[in-house]
Amino acid sequence: MSFSSYFSEQARKPEGLFGRLVMSSVFNIGNARLNRLVYEMMSIRANDRIIEIGFGTGRLIDRMARRLDGGSVVGIDFSKTMVSLAERRNRAHIRNGRVRLIQGDFIDVPLEKGYYDKACSVNTVYFWDRPDLAAKRVAELLKPRGRFVVGFEDAGQLKKRKLEDGVFRLYSVQEIEGLLFEAGFRNGIEAGSRGSGSSVVNCVVALK
Repeated sequence: MSFSSYFSEQARKPEGLFGRLVMSSVFNIGNARLNRLVYEMMSIRANDRIIEIGFGTGRLIDRMARRLDGGSVVGIDFSKTMVSLAERRNRAHIRNGRVRLIQGDFIDVPLEKGYYDKACSVNTVYFWDRPDLAAKRVAELLKPRGRFVVGFEDAGQLKKRKLEDGVFRLYSVQEIEGLLFEAGFRNGIEAGSRGSGSSVVNCVVALK
């Protein structure tokens, strides 16, 4: 396996020592700006019930949980390595019931429909095996006019990194907007981008 293939697989599902030490640093540094943008677009209220799909090291969950008073965050990630790291970071939030972390496939995890106010995903949409089903699943779990925020990198800059095509499925902003519209987000879809030099991150906000 080439390093490009190995790195792409680790980006999808970090495992072992490489996942714990290397990919965690890559996520913490590489996702920082996108995490900030997604956090801003979430417009969190103190009593919100929130879902994060693919939480990585749990930094965004930690920040969202600090904003809550009466609300809660459920995080789902299928990497045992990332769950372990995120549990450590969010230990206090887990103890006080503000955060619950689940290892598993988001589509299959049993969650209450129509219960959540908001959902988000940062740099994970490339890895969804069944993107249409995943988006519809989010719509099912959200309350009417619930908000879903999807953060992802510009497809053009990702192509330059020579990532494995069979692992990364790249999207344009318009493709994400179309995916969410077809999934049932019909009360408004907006997109925004933030750039620094040649680096661009995108955020699509959709209301159920």
